[in-house]
Amino acid sequence: MADGPERPFLLTVDVEPDWGVRGHQAVAETLPRLSALLRRLRMRATFFIVAEMLDACGALLERELAEHEIASHGLTHRVLTEIPPEEVARELGESRRRIEERFGRAVRGFRAPFLKTPAGWLERVSAAGYAYDSSCGAVAPSPRNARPSRWRAERHGTVVELPVTTLRCGWFPFNLTYLRLLAPAGGWLTPADGAIMFLHLHELADPALARVLRPPLRWALRRNAGEPAWRLLESALTPRAARAMTCAEYATRVTQRP
Repeated sequence: MADGPERPFLLTVDVEPDWGVRGHQAVAETLPRLSALLRRLRMRATFFIVAEMLDACGALLERELAEHEIASHGLTHRVLTEIPPEEVARELGESRRRIEERFGRAVRGFRAPFLKTPAGWLERVSAAGYAYDSSCGAVAPSPRNARPSRWRAERHGTVVELPVTTLRCGWFPFNLTYLRLLAPAGGWLTPADGAIMFLHLHELADPALARVLRPPLRWALRRNAGEPAWRLLESALTPRAARAMTCAEYATRVTQRP
């Protein structure tokens, strides 16, 4: 299901431990500034939250995300293809329960950590009570990532799948990571009709946070992190702000079509 030239723009933010490993400094350091930027651009975004982070960051998340959609990024940020089925069910169900309890509002969407999903994935998502999923794709360059011209949001029973979009060159996901790594070419590669962009808060934080990573990954992933990442992000968001909506809003639009 394509939306043509007026396709909505869905900004998604994965709220997870610093560099996906440990710590939560990036949330405190960057979230107030990000929410201020989105407010200035009059944008609403979808924040996929690792539920265990609520213990340390719940009050800040409640305050800064009052205007945005909250969704689940799992309970612990474990790779779902590496754990037993009963633990996958717990990651889906318990994370949703905890986030809803903390925020006092419904959680409709899920994104799997590292976009890695086990067999029968959408059936599991449906059984856990979610209305949509945004895990179809890969965090690395891959043919699994949908080119903007071929991007479709598809209904699978009761669940709407919102796949990851690529940059104009294909394969590379449309996310802040590759805008940073490919800069200055990343700006030219940003797709005018890209439906989904995703980012992580630690990319906007002090690059020193990347010390939790091992070389050479540390050296690569801290490229253009921090202030350069803020400039790249604002440049990507500004021309797309007028057509921004949350994933839940768009999933509802999809389900209402014949």
